[in-house]
Amino acid sequence: MKLFGKFVSNCGPKTRLENYAQLKEHFPISAFGKCVVNQTNDSQQCARHSQCELEKLSKSKFYLAFESTTLRRDYITEKFWRSLSHGVIPIVRGPKRRSYERVAPPNSFIYANDFSDPRTLAKHLNDVGTNQNEYEKYHKWRINYETRYLSYDVEPFRFCELCYKLNTNRDRIWYTDVNKYLSEID
Repeated sequence: MKLFGKFVSNCGPKTRLENYAQLKEHFPISAFGKCVVNQTNDSQQCARHSQCELEKLSKSKFYLAFESTTLRRDYITEKFWRSLSHGVIPIVRGPKRRSYERVAPPNSFIYANDFSDPRTLAKHLNDVGTNQNEYEKYHKWRINYETRYLSYDVEPFRFCELCYKLNTNRDRIWYTDVNKYLSEID
C-alpha cells in the first residue's frame, strides 16, 4: 500500500530528486509531476490544484515537501502548508529543523534529517503509517491550530506582519548583491 503522495514540477534541484529516489528504494512512493514517471505513466496529467491532486492527497498519509534549496535560511514554500491543509503529514528537508519549528504547529511534520539514512526514515514512515496512535500524534495540533496558505486567506495579514517584523526584528541580513543571492538558488 502506498502511503505517500508527491508532486514535483521543478526539475532543476538535483539533490531533491536524488533524496526522493533514495527514499523510494525503501518506501513506496506514489509520485506525480513533470520530473517523475510513475507506474501508470500519467504523472503529468495530475496538475497542481487539480481534482486529481486533491484525490491523491486525500488518499495519502505523507507528502514529500523537500525544498529545492538549503542555501537560504527559513525558506519554506507552499508545499509544506498545502500538505498540512489537506491533512497530510509533510516530510521536510531544507532549512534547519528550528526554522520549521518557529512557524509550524507543534509535532506536525517529519524532519528527514533527523534520520541517519533513507532506510531509517522509511522505517519510521512505515511505523507511523501503520500505527494509528503514532499517526494521530502528528495531527493533535489540529485541536488548537489551523493552516492557511492560499493568498486570499493570508493577504489581509501580510502587510501587518511585514510592518511588525520591520519594527521589531533586530536579527537582520543584508544583501549587497541581490543578483548573486538569487543565482545561488538551486
